[in-house]
Amino acid sequence: MPRNDGATAIEVRNLTRTYQSGKNGDLVRANDDVTFSIARGEVFGLLGANGAGKTTLVSQMLGLVRPTSGSIRVEGVDVVADPESVKAMTGFLPQTGLSMRLVEVRRALHYTGRLRGQSEPEARRQTAELIEELGLGGVADRYVNQLSGGMMRLVNFGMALMGRTKLLILDEPTNELDPHNRRLIWDMVARRSASDGTTVVLVTHNVLEAEKAVHRVAVMHGGRITALGTPGELKERMGDKVRMELFVKDGDSLRPHELDRLEMVGSVVPGSREGTYLIHSDPEATPDLVKVVTGDLGMGRVDDFRLTRPTLEDVYLSLDGKEQLDDRSAPEGTAPAPGGAPETDGTPESEGTPAAPQLAGTPLDAAAPVGTAAGSGATASAAAKEQAQAVAPARARPKERARTLLVGFKYLWLEQMLEVRTTWTWSLLFGLLMPVAMVFGLSRIGGGLNDASSLLYIVSGAAIFSVATEGIATLAQRIGVIKNDGMMVYYASLPISKASFVAAMVLSRLLLIMPGLITPMIAAGLMYDVDFTISPALVLVLPLSCLALSAIGLAIGTLIDSMELIVVITNLLIFVLLLAAPVLIPPDSLPLPLRVLGYLLPPTYAADALRHTLSGDLGAAFTLDIAVLAAMTVFGLAGAARWIRWRLA
Repeated sequence: MPRNDGATAIEVRNLTRTYQSGKNGDLVRANDDVTFSIARGEVFGLLGANGAGKTTLVSQMLGLVRPTSGSIRVEGVDVVADPESVKAMTGFLPQTGLSMRLVEVRRALHYTGRLRGQSEPEARRQTAELIEELGLGGVADRYVNQLSGGMMRLVNFGMALMGRTKLLILDEPTNELDPHNRRLIWDMVARRSASDGTTVVLVTHNVLEAEKAVHRVAVMHGGRITALGTPGELKERMGDKVRMELFVKDGDSLRPHELDRLEMVGSVVPGSREGTYLIHSDPEATPDLVKVVTGDLGMGRVDDFRLTRPTLEDVYLSLDGKEQLDDRSAPEGTAPAPGGAPETDGTPESEGTPAAPQLAGTPLDAAAPVGTAAGSGATASAAAKEQAQAVAPARARPKERARTLLVGFKYLWLEQMLEVRTTWTWSLLFGLLMPVAMVFGLSRIGGGLNDASSLLYIVSGAAIFSVATEGIATLAQRIGVIKNDGMMVYYASLPISKASFVAAMVLSRLLLIMPGLITPMIAAGLMYDVDFTISPALVLVLPLSCLALSAIGLAIGTLIDSMELIVVITNLLIFVLLLAAPVLIPPDSLPLPLRVLGYLLPPTYAADALRHTLSGDLGAAFTLDIAVLAAMTVFGLAGAARWIRWRLA
């Protein structure tokens, strides 16, 4: 039985979310005046077809989408006013794969726990528990992306559980799982609801699984809740009907005259697969229904048929935009608490007359959560205020915020560094060989450009070319992949700051970028016995050049949504503009328009600063280069932080 102290975990009031769609900017209501509440420790199902508004509703619960109007409170915290506190108490499993695909299973779980605020011992303890509970011992030290789809889904489920959060939001958690692991997932959900009082919001299309897993369910259509209640309450609307599931041979469709004949003895709706139909009839008409199927249709047309009691799927299909519940008012008080395990087919409800399912628009008091008596509103309100007061001081502690930022940066940086290791050999070879090839090839153009002035341009240009390739192109495309694969939503759902994410992404590239800066100087010295000035200013110029170009790459990746456009722009910037800018070529050799255009680009200033450093000329021009690079670093990082969508809308 779910552990319930009578408190409300989630309270949604008059929630509406609109957005503009299409060329004409038509206003669409993704959620339309939605009101309901969920009790602490309840497993609450959200059912509905694609476009029904489920994803938008969940995104608002996580603070990823702002409501147009209305409010959401999670454990007494206003989601709009304080989304970070809500994220800290919420575990989220989206349909899309999570991040940390290129790290080991054990690290993926451990790092997620640390990012959710767990201490090091507690994160390690829960990681070990989940590896055993999920049966991941045999794959704990394998990369996540090397696992099968089902095993990867188990790991992602474990990541959602890390942190021992108060709220779990699970979007199709059993996708790609076999029956054994599906049962494992539902058993784990039930244990956390019953033992820990964890509130679970389950988003699914699998109505049959939801019926066995949830305590209450809401059916959504067109942004509204068309039915709300326990599975038993919703099934009551079918009355004493008998359900037949009919399988037509070879997945064929029923012909018009066959449909007409069946509809004389019951109602007919298509099933979830081709060639299947659900027929509901009165008990006294059952003999006639069987006679129609076996006689009028004939066993030559019928592959199989089954007679059962109506299921939640039948209710769901009957509410699929074609009709809504009868306009009955919910009774006073609250829905009865779900006793014991969730209901399954053939299991009667608890004794007594169950309350009618709640209708869309029913006042919140009539839809009070499981276990909340009408007179306990003051208690729940007091608990909500106490929770809100407990959260407020924590947000105001600078030391705690700084610690959270640093911990977030540490584990995000470790994740990125471990993901880079899968390609670091090739990246390092590129960073070493490409600048050497440029120094070797460009110095032999024409009669040979191996004088000191030419070599200075070739060395600085080759170094910056290498850094731009790794810092701008690779990083921009990496961010594009994160967005396109849906991983950005997962990062945004964690209680981490954008500053931690941006810093980790940029600094994780430094170890790959730095060799490309140094190699051309060594190559030129070995080939031509050139002595460059090793100035202490290199300590400033090298990392600042890396940061400036990486920040620009990060900004491009966050600003542009199309992966194809990111590739085109970064290639244009590197392989066209870079070759036509005063990076490898002296400014006097370029036409004025190209020279002007070149000085609008960060690589130009990075190459110029490196040339001044290697020649020992640290005058006003060098100071200007450093100032421009610093400004571009700040602009790029600030732009990336602004354009990263920590809120989707």
